[in-house]
Amino acid sequence: MTVLQLRGVSRVHGNGENAVHALLDANLTIAAGELVAIMGPSGSGKSTLLNLAGGLDAPTSGEVLVEGTVLASLNRKKLAALRRRSVGYVFQDYNLVPSLTAAENAALPLELDGVGVGKARKAALEALAEVGLDGAVTDRFPDEISGGQAQRTAIARALIGERRLVLADEPTGALDSATGEDVLKLLRKRCNEGAAGLLVTHDARHAGWADRIVFLRDGRIVDSSEPLAEPDLLLKEAS
Repeated sequence: MTVLQLRGVSRVHGNGENAVHALLDANLTIAAGELVAIMGPSGSGKSTLLNLAGGLDAPTSGEVLVEGTVLASLNRKKLAALRRRSVGYVFQDYNLVPSLTAAENAALPLELDGVGVGKARKAALEALAEVGLDGAVTDRFPDEISGGQAQRTAIARALIGERRLVLADEPTGALDSATGEDVLKLLRKRCNEGAAGLLVTHDARHAGWADRIVFLRDGRIVDSSEPLAEPDLLLKEAS
């Protein structure tokens, strides 16, 4: 089943001579169970593609579909609901709410969708434990924890609930190598369980966890290849 589809998607900022073509005629399909890595130099359009895939930005032309729904056809309320229920994000700068604890940040998508506080907190604690956070850390605020702990909190928030699409923008940037590998195992595991994943990375080792790698240059998809590591081995490690 196709979870994410981009059909001839372009994103242009500005007009005329000042126009910046952030993404040009991108076509991409990601199925359930598939993890796709996006690679390319800085400024190639990787983050733009990720924002469009999750409905955080709208294309200048073309269509973005999540589970068959054209995002442009949704009003703001329905688009917000789709993002809460179906799409998980891991941002480079974490995007944690400073006035909420780690557990409250992780639980936020569920609570916004009407899940009771107690049930949402239980799910949040389980998600945080899965990324290696437990104990007193879960009740500390973002400015009271390390960058690595904040990143893991953001990852727990992205994976909580029944998210069908997980979008990750350099999710291991603030983590040591061992913890970074654990995070990639979690992303791989979630995809093995039926989600679709889109991973932006500069690291070929991290791209090796993907089923395929898409290369961007100057806003265009220029190539696609098989993973750089042995996929069967990675699947076994993540199971």
